[in-house]
Amino acid sequence: MKRQTLLIGSALLATTALSSAAMAGTIVNKVANGAVQVTTLTPIALSSQVFGGTTPEALTIGGAASGGEVNLDFTNSLTTTFDVTLSPTGGDFVGSPTVSVLAYAESASSTVRLDQTLSGCTVQVLTDRILIEDCLTGSEYAKIDVLTVSGLQFNEANGLATAGSSISLSAVVQGANGGATFETIASTAIITGTDSIATTVTAGTTGTLLNTATPAFATLTGGTTRLSLGSVRNSAPTTVGTDLSTSIAVGTNLSSFVELTVTHGVLTDAATTEINATPGGGGNSATVRASNFNSNVASFTFSAATDILDSYDISVVFDGSTAIQNWSAGTVDVVFTAGTAVATAPNSATGSLAALTRGGMSVQINTANSSVAGGTQFQSLVRIVNNGTVAGAATITVVNDADGTTLGTFTTGDIAAGATLQVDMPTIEGATGITPAGQYGLTVSGAFTGYAQHVMFNSVDSLFVDLSGFRIGTGANTP
Repeated sequence: MKRQTLLIGSALLATTALSSAAMAGTIVNKVANGAVQVTTLTPIALSSQVFGGTTPEALTIGGAASGGEVNLDFTNSLTTTFDVTLSPTGGDFVGSPTVSVLAYAESASSTVRLDQTLSGCTVQVLTDRILIEDCLTGSEYAKIDVLTVSGLQFNEANGLATAGSSISLSAVVQGANGGATFETIASTAIITGTDSIATTVTAGTTGTLLNTATPAFATLTGGTTRLSLGSVRNSAPTTVGTDLSTSIAVGTNLSSFVELTVTHGVLTDAATTEINATPGGGGNSATVRASNFNSNVASFTFSAATDILDSYDISVVFDGSTAIQNWSAGTVDVVFTAGTAVATAPNSATGSLAALTRGGMSVQINTANSSVAGGTQFQSLVRIVNNGTVAGAATITVVNDADGTTLGTFTTGDIAAGATLQVDMPTIEGATGITPAGQYGLTVSGAFTGYAQHVMFNSVDSLFVDLSGFRIGTGANTP
């Protein structure tokens, strides 16, 4: 550590300790009188929706004593006249900030304010910098450790209308009148644009329709007649308005109402009676009857503050007596309008909702001989048994048993409930255009419960051998 002695005329001023390299201070959160210094700064989360859509640069940001205050925490303890140049990024300075000082007194380890002993220290505000000049403590024993700048104001900060953009500050501390650089303060974000409402859409689990129901496919797994298509969760981080102080994380401040629009093929199903949006926080639930569906679209509108910031389960209800069809995944769109404390509406969101599929058989057969590999002596036959309550077709996917390459897909005709269909490999090969070679792996599936057998026919000895031990099946799909 070396010490620098500063002279004005023939007067010897107090010395300032400096390292052999320029030292770096930091910008930290404001500190109350007597509090211990903190080491990091948490940027103020300014609602990005406080900006208008056309002239966001016209807003003045900051100015409140509680929101427009930062501390410049010096690494050096300054004991002589100094200047500070404070520069912004992401906005321009306006207004007339005030300056106060926190310092470590010679005889105490606590942080105390020395506003009353600060002399000089003029403040000049330019658009691209604030000049704090000729700061000098009134006592040669006082060591200035922290400079507090209050009432900061900005404009031309339209970048904050985009969430994630920031206003940052940096500073240079020098001896008076352009003297030696005592230290620098790296650019630090003090204000960050933040979306006022975050929306998360979570798709529900695919609904499995039971072919064993009475009538078939009238209910889902467990015999239920209701399916959760998914959920929507609206939450608000703690954001503030343009004064950088007043919190606006209240539903109607952020949005006057929110509309959930569900688009799903299941709304056109003859078995569907209604769709519901049920809040997780105990707010107002909403129901749209089938008579009010707009084809495959249904909408919900919520305007209460407790409803706007809530989570909703979106569920569809069936009559339990009509067969339900297969349906691919749908979507939900979440759209807000601007609330009383913002100029633009929070961002919209879109997410997927659950699909519905008819439950049935899915089994696997290995080492099925092609018509070439088995010849006329060892012929592979596939027997498909429908032990469900409704007729349905089966699909046989053929893969190369050696490398898993898909060779083709064969679809049977409808297999009646309780019936068995047998198909040989030459028929499958011919229908799919597969060139016979080697052995196959077969996946057999259908919209009915059942099972499949792999039977080998020895034409020389007129014997059938059941190779079903090479089939993989579970539950009702196992004979």
